[in-house]
Amino acid sequence: MMYKIGQLAKEAGISIRTLRYYDEMGILTPSFVSDAGYRYYNEDDIMKLHHITTLKQLGFTLGQIRNVLEAEAGGSHAEKWTHAIRMQLDLLQDEKHRLELLERRLLTTLRTIELRGDVPVEELVLFIQMLHSREADSAAKSVQRNNRVRQFAPDELPIIEKLPKIDEDDPRSDEWIGLLRDIHRHIEEPPDSPASRQLAQRLLTIGEGWFDGREDVLEKYWEWIRPEAGASEKVLGLDEDTINYIDRIVDEYLRHEQEQQTDKAKGRDRNE
Repeated sequence: MMYKIGQLAKEAGISIRTLRYYDEMGILTPSFVSDAGYRYYNEDDIMKLHHITTLKQLGFTLGQIRNVLEAEAGGSHAEKWTHAIRMQLDLLQDEKHRLELLERRLLTTLRTIELRGDVPVEELVLFIQMLHSREADSAAKSVQRNNRVRQFAPDELPIIEKLPKIDEDDPRSDEWIGLLRDIHRHIEEPPDSPASRQLAQRLLTIGEGWFDGREDVLEKYWEWIRPEAGASEKVLGLDEDTINYIDRIVDEYLRHEQEQQTDKAKGRDRNE
């Protein structure tokens, strides 16, 4: 089937001017031009237009598209289609990976701003570096995975792997950032203050849910992410002072709860 330029432009949603420009650029020349000057496009031309449109969506310049099409010259109709589609799928996977990386970096930056009210210059530089180096991002994730495997037993690792990650679109991460923000706001409070007790209760509730009730795994993870004295934080927002405050308020909350249970038990004994 042959398409006139106007018919193709209408059905493909592309302007006649664009098709003429592709012809001038030498990337899509109609297979047949009548004596009257009418341009006609066949199935091969439609396939090429499909390829051009996809590559443009992926950010290729027309010069780059011309080079791709020239490299694909020759071969049967089916071979051209197969090669073109496989190439497009490969490019889409690359673009998907790039966008996922960008989303993770933006989420990390957003949550850092939400927690701290600002982003240190060092983190902005790291953000730029990671965007330009997908290999570095993959390598970092591989190192993190290997560290977790070395640290946790096979029955513990699934619990650690499913913890919310700050660079993923997970509502639990937003919940955690909100809790950390409140913790930082009350970090000077005494452990037995109402605000500290409320924070401790929220921490224990989250820990119970996220660690499937495995207190042993929670404690092991907590010690793993605890920074060395004077060292920088291993997890966003959990520096030495914050972790120490959390330890104090949780210990005080549990002590208070145990004391209340003991008093209730003594009261029951007296009434019997």
